[in-house]
Amino acid sequence: MKRALLLLFASSCAPGASAAPGEPVEMRVTRGELSERVLLTGQLVAEKAERSIVPMTKIWQLSIRWLAEDGASAKPGDRVVEFDNSVFVGELAEKRLRLRQAALDLAAQRATAAATTADKEFALAREKILLEKAALEASLPRDFQPERDWQEKQLARERAQVAVRKAEAELVAQKKSAALDLEVKQIEADKIRRELEVADQGIAALTLTAPKAGILLVGEHPWEDRKFQVGDVVQPGWTVVELPDLSAVRVEASLSDVDDGRVAAGARATCTLDAWPDEPLSGTVREVAPLAQEVGQRSLRRAFKVVVALDRTDPERMRPGMSVKVEVRGKPVAGVLTAPRAALDVAAPAAFLISGERVPVELGPCDAQRCVVHKGLGEGQALGRRP
Repeated sequence: MKRALLLLFASSCAPGASAAPGEPVEMRVTRGELSERVLLTGQLVAEKAERSIVPMTKIWQLSIRWLAEDGASAKPGDRVVEFDNSVFVGELAEKRLRLRQAALDLAAQRATAAATTADKEFALAREKILLEKAALEASLPRDFQPERDWQEKQLARERAQVAVRKAEAELVAQKKSAALDLEVKQIEADKIRRELEVADQGIAALTLTAPKAGILLVGEHPWEDRKFQVGDVVQPGWTVVELPDLSAVRVEASLSDVDDGRVAAGARATCTLDAWPDEPLSGTVREVAPLAQEVGQRSLRRAFKVVVALDRTDPERMRPGMSVKVEVRGKPVAGVLTAPRAALDVAAPAAFLISGERVPVELGPCDAQRCVVHKGLGEGQALGRRP
């Protein structure tokens, strides 16, 4: 019994014993080594992806009429997004009517040209017959007929020759004119036919299909901070749907602009997916954006994009868009004064003494338990728990 009481007394007097209720907990400023820890939030992003982009059409803005479900599985050739084509369908019917009318006009022009050419050819044949007759009469000997009759026959032959040459010229001109008119009509018909083909291709381009099998991810609206949905008006070049390559993913996180310089390329990081908090993944900071950008369309906060390359990935479970907590470890600093975070107010830098007094301090890097103290405290100074 005595031995048990002695052990109980010794444990109650030990330096690490808990304080009695209502008494301040004593903590001290110590000198040692500390590695800074920076916590970031981000998400998984595929290194490569097949993107379904809004096509370029004569209509600058298109409306989404149908959209595949976010996260759905797709096979090659499956429809993933369809844009409104009502304007193109209306124009298509009009162009088909115009093409039919152009074909009728071309046929009518061809028939008219053939009839006119036949008339000219008949006129030429008639003039040639008259020329043969006049030439036969003019070939009679001059001595067997009156001089006046012979001269009139010679003149008639010359007139017939002129008439033949005129008929030949009119036939040639008619053929050229008919060929030009037919060419114009053909050009008009071909132009309408090309417009019809372009309209057909435009309608086909308004339905985007999956180029390969994969998981569909609906894109983010550029300025409304949400995913695309049916009815949205989109512009050429926007990515509406993408099929990521799940074999290669990275982490993209945001570093607040007030923490500029606390994360550098090459630093080691631990990434924890919200879906599997018990399975952290190691990685390396690959890139830190040189300029901070707005976090949202209507937000005044700015942040740097931080890219973390993972040491290993799991294509079976990891999906782009999953939330990730990133812990970046900085370079360790040795021989510095450190104070427990429980005794510090990090937001408005201050420390709480064992007496309860609040004193301003200048803090440096922090880890999960302690912070570096540059000014305001001395080594071995007793501190109390933050209220």
